[in-house]
Amino acid sequence: MNTFDELTRYGIVHLVPILQADSMEYMESLLKSLKPKWFLEIGTAIGRTAITAAMTVEDLHVVTIEKDPEMAALARENIRKAGLEDRVLLIEGDALETEIPKESYDLIFIDAAKGQYQRFFERYTPYLSEDGVVVSDNMFFHGLVQHPERTNNRHTKGLIKRLQRYRTFLESLDDFETEILEMGDGIALTRRKKQHV
Repeated sequence: MNTFDELTRYGIVHLVPILQADSMEYMESLLKSLKPKWFLEIGTAIGRTAITAAMTVEDLHVVTIEKDPEMAALARENIRKAGLEDRVLLIEGDALETEIPKESYDLIFIDAAKGQYQRFFERYTPYLSEDGVVVSDNMFFHGLVQHPERTNNRHTKGLIKRLQRYRTFLESLDDFETEILEMGDGIALTRRKKQHV
């Protein structure tokens, strides 16, 4: 699996959580406009976004964290097949505990455990560059954030509440501003507020 289409097909067939088509298109356009030097991804899955990012921006360094050992092994193989081991560093472990290269990241992508988004944000935004952007996926969680009455699953209800709290948290930050984009499964785009001198 070394092409985008192959990774997409694998994700769909094996029910791997991958970015929806319009969200991936948006991510590619964001990468092209930001031209980041360093990209941090929390939640690698099969490596599709990390590989796409590295192929979209020449000289981009990607650091991606994956907790699931099976997913990490698969992603590592996909990164190797794409010939990107020198630019994509996969760190296997819990993103709340692992250490990452002490760099200034121009783009941070949060797409791992939905209930931990706020903790991921708080842990990694100190690494965000001055003009950097944080992208959080699944803000709508299949429409359930807007319509929690559609599920009776206690675990899902808990996740929905946490995502709702995360959105409130983002909107309450004094030094960041957040825009919620109505695409894919809902994307939160968070940037530092410009300091008016």
